[in-house]
Amino acid sequence: MSKKWLGICFFILSSCGSKQQILRIYNWIDYISPEIYKQFEQETGIRVLEDAVTSSEEIYAKVKAGASNFDLIVPSLNYATIMIEEDLIASVDKAAIPNITNVEPFILEELKTVDPGQDYIMPFVFGPTVIAYDTSVIQEPVKGFEIYENPNYKGRMMMLGEMREVMSSALLITGHQPGDYYPQAMNDAENLIKKWKQNILRFDSDSFQVAYANGEVDVVQGYIDTIWPSLGEERRKVTKFVIPDKGAMAWIDTFLVLKNAPNKDAAMKFINFIHRPDIYAKLADYWGINSINIPARSLMETQPLISYKEMKRTTLLKDIGNEALGVQSRVWENIQAK
Repeated sequence: MSKKWLGICFFILSSCGSKQQILRIYNWIDYISPEIYKQFEQETGIRVLEDAVTSSEEIYAKVKAGASNFDLIVPSLNYATIMIEEDLIASVDKAAIPNITNVEPFILEELKTVDPGQDYIMPFVFGPTVIAYDTSVIQEPVKGFEIYENPNYKGRMMMLGEMREVMSSALLITGHQPGDYYPQAMNDAENLIKKWKQNILRFDSDSFQVAYANGEVDVVQGYIDTIWPSLGEERRKVTKFVIPDKGAMAWIDTFLVLKNAPNKDAAMKFINFIHRPDIYAKLADYWGINSINIPARSLMETQPLISYKEMKRTTLLKDIGNEALGVQSRVWENIQAK
């Protein structure tokens, strides 16, 4: 995915005067449609500038490097906890975000395990990491990661380049836990990932959805809310999404207000705007996934591509601590190098 500065101004230049409030966001590319940003600007007068990122690791690196002119970031939960611990995140005024009460209670309870007072983390999206495949090419049903060991599709498959996603699944499949890092666990996971690597085109978190959408690959590990919006009508007809039968991961993407944010008030207005039912319904339709905003569900025009029932067999991606992260990262680097 492109990392270029998007800096989208939705009105004519005269509307972008120096007196206009600006909200700057680090966000995954194509995560929020331009129409949503435009509506927010129309209603509030606040212009949104978005810098596209491709992973939570990249968000974290940018924040650690300074990011002094940004207000709001959208990392996954496992990185949100790290940044809170490192005192990089501001507490929020919950009174300014009343629409957060629309969120599914079990999501809020999950967040309380890492943010007991709900002082920092505001939920955005909850979803599974899936395998998408072209049913016109892959005739047999795909159940899970075993497809990546099939040499018949060598060079026509892709996996995410985000270490935690791939490593966590490999650990679970080999009988370990996502946070394990003792030698046997690392050896088992490394050997399995190397088997997968033999048959995939590449590990890629930047453009996996584009590669699948244009037919470069027939099987891809990724996120429905990224893949689905990128597909044309014909490609959608032959695409099936599955939650792996083993090693299935899920994630919560969050809203965090940076501690040194120049416009904290605008950031909180935006979070509250997103969780307005009519707005969240539009986003959920755009993503093709379940709405964590309960009132929004009745306003959606489409059915989610994956049900909550199917998501019960997933394991939530969480922070595993610096020591485990360091060991797993070194093993991942070794896999990438060979």
